[in-house]
Amino acid sequence: MKIKIIEKGHELDLEDALNEFIQKENPDIQDMQYQVALTSCHGQLEYSFSCLIVYSSQRQA
Repeated sequence: MKIKIIEKGHELDLEDALNEFIQKENPDIQDMQYQVALTSCHGQLEYSFSCLIVYSSQRQA
């Protein structure tokens, strides 16, 4: 079993990164956890979109 964490500053970037990971690795996904964090820095809101993926590697035929 393996874990992959992907974090991006925009939800569409996270979506692209997740699709790229799934296409490249072809994982057997056991679980996925999605989280959004929001902070304020110098009066600016900053978002962090992340996904934790628990998976097993697929064997190449």
